[in-house]
Amino acid sequence: MPIKDLFSNNRIKSILSSLLKNDIIPHSMIFSGPGSADILSFAKAFSKSLNCLSLEYDFCGRCENCVNIEKGIFPDVRILSPEGQYYRKAQITYIVEDNFRKPLTGNKKVYILKDSHKLSENSSNAFLKVLEEPSASNIFILLTNNLNGLLPTVKSRCQIINFQYPSKPEISKYLINKGYDKNMANILSNLSGANIDNLLELDFNSFIQKRSNVFTVLNKLIRKIDVEDVLLDLYSKSGSREKFLDYFRELVNLISLFLRDIIVLKLDKESKYILNIDYKEELMSLCKYITVNKLLFLIKKMEILLRDIKRNLNTRVLLLEFIRSYTTKEIEDV
Repeated sequence: MPIKDLFSNNRIKSILSSLLKNDIIPHSMIFSGPGSADILSFAKAFSKSLNCLSLEYDFCGRCENCVNIEKGIFPDVRILSPEGQYYRKAQITYIVEDNFRKPLTGNKKVYILKDSHKLSENSSNAFLKVLEEPSASNIFILLTNNLNGLLPTVKSRCQIINFQYPSKPEISKYLINKGYDKNMANILSNLSGANIDNLLELDFNSFIQKRSNVFTVLNKLIRKIDVEDVLLDLYSKSGSREKFLDYFRELVNLISLFLRDIIVLKLDKESKYILNIDYKEELMSLCKYITVNKLLFLIKKMEILLRDIKRNLNTRVLLLEFIRSYTTKEIEDV
């Protein structure tokens, strides 16, 4: 499986192939992008290309080195993750000490740090030692979906490669290859606007059910029926803060897409630009309960809530503001 067959981000594939062919391998790189871009697969592919026994400037995916890298048992490719909220000092100490050892069996030693933005300031400062004095045979690839979370001193010593969300046609093709019919693949690719970070690992059947549940919530809020039940249900899910924030983020994202579709239908009920096309009739039925001004107000409110989720606001505050957005008289329906 050559680099060109990796999922999405054709520009990045060209960059990596050029680095390999011209033998200008940076000692330290940052792969920055959403989980949908599958930056770990790109990092592993680059590691295989550096150590493949069969191909030069690419990887075969079949030789012993490629297979062992994929299995995570190749001694010269180490994939590290934070132990807890941050990387531990012992993990960075190991990298610093191991940096001066030559590869055991491969051409290059590669260290891949997942969630590298979880390097604490002390860990980052310790890590700077290997970035400033790299061994000729060692490569460091830092993976992150939060580039701003890395210290400027770390970023300045790395070549930054920015990945993008997959395009809708790419997602649709991926889903068709997974067995989805063309219509459902197109619907789900449209919904990629929700910026689903774990797109490639997502259980799409479960996602379809979640979308149905979210529409039920939105339907109650817009019609102003059983709003108290919605609030109680959300409260019941807020026991685990981290899990709740993931759930709430997805809820707000999907509701925003439904709201966007209602605006489109209110302006042109024959529009072909509906994202949730399989919900067209249900969305049309909601049009009479809400004005465009109110919809625009709500979309703005949802953007603010997403921002507040990132700021780690109190879950109670988030919930009350969410409900208030739909019950407020700040924007009158006329």
